[in-house]
Amino acid sequence: MNCLRDLTTTLVLFLIIIPVAVIAQSEEIKPLFNVGLSHEFPQAAETFEEIKALILENYYTSEISEEALYWAAIKGMLRHISPPDNPELSKIWTVEDYEKVFNSLSGVQVSLGVKSSLNTTEGSLTVTETLPGSPAEGVLLPYDRILRIDGESLKGKSTSEVNDLMNGEEGSQVTLTISRDIKVFDISLRREKFSNENLIITPLTDNLVLVEMKTFSVEISVQLKERLAELSKSGYNKLILDLRNNSGGVFLESIRAAEEFLPEKSILLRTFTRDKKLQNYVSSNPTPFDFKIAVLVSESTASAAEILSSALRDHTVALIIGTKTYGKGVFEKTYTLDNEFRVKFITGAMYTPKGIAWQSKGLKPDFLVEQSSDTLKALLKLDPQERLKKDVAMITAFKLLKGYDR
Repeated sequence: MNCLRDLTTTLVLFLIIIPVAVIAQSEEIKPLFNVGLSHEFPQAAETFEEIKALILENYYTSEISEEALYWAAIKGMLRHISPPDNPELSKIWTVEDYEKVFNSLSGVQVSLGVKSSLNTTEGSLTVTETLPGSPAEGVLLPYDRILRIDGESLKGKSTSEVNDLMNGEEGSQVTLTISRDIKVFDISLRREKFSNENLIITPLTDNLVLVEMKTFSVEISVQLKERLAELSKSGYNKLILDLRNNSGGVFLESIRAAEEFLPEKSILLRTFTRDKKLQNYVSSNPTPFDFKIAVLVSESTASAAEILSSALRDHTVALIIGTKTYGKGVFEKTYTLDNEFRVKFITGAMYTPKGIAWQSKGLKPDFLVEQSSDTLKALLKLDPQERLKKDVAMITAFKLLKGYDR
């Protein structure tokens, strides 16, 4: 299989060499972050009940309830077993909240389709993007400021409180007070279910194609396989795989995506869990695609996107271009509780095919191209052909892949 590393002499760029360190085949692996207790805690269960009773009896308002304290205690436990830099990784959901999560992983969501930034001081949302096919598309514009939601001021509200106001049941209506230029007016939108476009494929030349994967939604690997087969038949043999700002998604979808490029018996990922110990995910694909690949990553590239990136890099079928990735090298499992609520927490650690842990450290690129989040956001809004003229990461990938024509 061809290796892009032969092209590293064609560009004067900063090359980072990744050392190989294989994990030990041991029965126990040291935690990736501290979850232990550094002091003795006698009568732990009894102390918990004692404190709970004291709060219920003496807290300044009688609105505090036993259910609220149990809920807070559960969330506290889940924070304790989450990475310090991602304390909300382990979560508990109500039935309604989990349905929204499930829909998003399926590539479907019920919302207005607005991406925005919150100005807490001013009490407004600034629209940064509207999603294709959403109720907000063509109605709201970038830089519109949302001042009120259903007549309620946003001043002093947190991000979660604003999200609660924006979200709602399918078919429900919301009125937004908008400031655009010097005009202030109301817009009514209906929350609708729409599909996210998570796989975008754009030909750049007669043999080079840009593949953008926004998130790893359900069956995106099937879509990828079908599209790559069409491209291969049409003579395309070079691929820029853009995983910038891809925060992950469905774990197995990234494994299946990696399998499309790596032959049978290739290790795609190594994991360690308490029950199965060390486990290797191995390709069973006898006829993988033979594209020349450059992978684009950013500081928000995480989890499943890091799985695909590391698998392609470790087997020398791709180079990674961009900045150091986010560094989510653990995976969670979701459990259904007796009350139908859902809870998820970390059940395993992940390692690249060469046995390298990337939790909290991220994947270092082979070619470092630093871009601010604002710059990247602006570039990703451009048409891909226009982007190719201004996006340093894309230009770098293009020049690397063009070396095969020599």
